Order: sequence, then structure tokens, then C-alpha cells
Amino acid sequence: MNPLTLTKYNSWIVTFKAVKAPRLRLFCFPFAGGNALTYKDWSDYLPEDVEVCCMQLPGRGNRLMEEPISNFPTLLEAIEEAFLPFIDDVPFVFFGHSMGALIAFEFTRYLEKRHQIRPDCLLVSAHRAPHLPRKSSTLYHALPNNELLERLKSLNGTPDWFFNEQELVELSLPMIKADLELCECYVYEQGPSLEIPIIAFGGTRDKEVSKESILQWEQITNSSFQMFSLPGNHFFLNSSQDRLLSEIYKYLRTI
Repeated sequence: MNPLTLTKYNSWIVTFKAVKAPRLRLFCFPFAGGNALTYKDWSDYLPEDVEVCCMQLPGRGNRLMEEPISNFPTLLEAIEEAFLPFIDDVPFVFFGHSMGALIAFEFTRYLEKRHQIRPDCLLVSAHRAPHLPRKSSTLYHALPNNELLERLKSLNGTPDWFFNEQELVELSLPMIKADLELCECYVYEQGPSLEIPIIAFGGTRDKEVSKESILQWEQITNSSFQMFSLPGNHFFLNSSQDRLLSEIYKYLRTI
């Protein structure tokens, strides 16, 4: 699919395949350093009446020159403004991978608190339950650039060509550091359990997030919970995309 065919609802929300009268919208939140292009082909593998909407955060993609956001209060308020036109439209579901799972969770709580609305389901991928502490005490966002880039290479989620594009690397580093700061300085605040189903996904070879930490998502909902372990490391989002989308497809057909 040609990425230039995107439809911008606003600077924060884009889709690569607009649906005239969607039955449901799936809002996808990016991993740290990621952008809307991650989800550009998803519509081809999901029900035709589901519109896939991609959250494009500042500092990446077509918003590369904008100031990235490194704290949750500012980020949630900004997403809220972009999301308000969709509140009374059609039902919706949230999906987030890694950092995106954390943003999707916090925005779910934010919408419930401020507008008394919620997604029909929260789909979380490659992230521990939010009430659990980080496995590492290292603040990667504060590392020197060369050490941070080595860390990114070790995760195998960034294409090799990126590290050879020095100008792009320099332009992207502020966004990458802001994303990491967002996650590493996150503090979970106790609150009411969610009243929606949670479906969690984890990679069988993910050294960053254990199966046990993903299973703990069950503790923050009063509704149903399912977990799927998919082949791959932290970025099974790419290596096991077919299996991931198959499970999402099956669930979305039941809503």
C-alpha cells in the first residue's frame, strides 16, 4: 500500500484506508520511536467495516519537526483534544505496542474519568502490567547518544538502514529520548479497575517483558482477560504480524 494515501483526520489521527460508514474504529498507539506507518497495512487483514486509525505523536513521521512530548499529563490532554470529535461517533477499541500499550491504558482511564466513556476493549502488546515496577533501573533516555543507539540496535526493532542515515538519526534522537523518558519516568497511580475486556500479547523470546508480567494485566480489569504468546522477541509485532492480526480479527468480529 502506498503510504501517501493516508487520510488525516487531524495532525494526531490518520488512517491509510478510510471506511465510509465504519462499524468500529481501532485506534493504534505507537511503540517508543515508532510512528503511524507501523500500522499502515493493518486494514488489509482486519474486517472491512473496521477503520484502523493510527495515532501520530509529534516528533516523528510527518510531524518530525515538532517538539516531542515527554510527560503523560501533557500528552493525554493533547490526545484528548484530537480524540474529542470521535467520542459520539462509532464504538472504538484501543491497541498499543510497548510504549503504546501504556499510553492506551492511561488514555482509557483518562476518558473514563473526564468523559465517562471507554473503548469496547483494550488490546495491549509487549508491555508489563502498569502497576508493576520497571525491570531495569537504567534511565536509557539519559544515556549518551552512542550508548542509546547501541541499546536501540540490541532491541532489533529499528531497521539497520536507519543507523546509517546520520541526519535522520540526529533529527529522531529528541523524539526517541522523549518517548523513553515518558516510559521510564511513568508512575502508576492507584485507581478504579477497568470495566472492559483486556487482551494481552507477548513475545515468546521477549527479554524485556516476561509472560508473568503481562499476565498481571488481569489484575486491573473487572471484565474478561485473555493472553496470547506469539513467536518472537520484543518486536513480534513485525515477525508474528499475521498471527497477531488473526487474533485481533477474530475478536473484533465478536464486538
